[in-house]
Amino acid sequence: MSARDDRDRGEASTQVILVVPVIVLLLVIAVQAALVFHASAVAGAAAARGASVAAGAEFAGMAAAVSGVFAASDTVAELGSDLANTPVVSMADGSVTFSVSVRVPRVAPFFPDVVTRVVIEPLERVTSEAQR
Repeated sequence: MSARDDRDRGEASTQVILVVPVIVLLLVIAVQAALVFHASAVAGAAAARGASVAAGAEFAGMAAAVSGVFAASDTVAELGSDLANTPVVSMADGSVTFSVSVRVPRVAPFFPDVVTRVVIEPLERVTSEAQR
């Protein structure tokens, strides 16, 4: 065995000890980023569906808001996520503002626990032929 072989002993072990945690950390961050992206897509879809249902109701008001909240809650459940709180609906100036917050499963720190999406949609108005 030469002097050079003695210096290289353990080099591969040192490299593995240094590289494996970095690879695991990158993998965990990628999984957490995918979970945040999925939660934001679910929140956006639920807010859009809830706003559409609330805006498309024949008579705007509490019944429309409640039906929008149920539609948004059903969408979140169907897509496999959990609501962080009850969706928020407001109707003013001929539009519906719908806000949905979805929980993000935690795998890594430094990412948001909750993702919120807001959709604004105009209220649909029913007009008769004479009003056109």
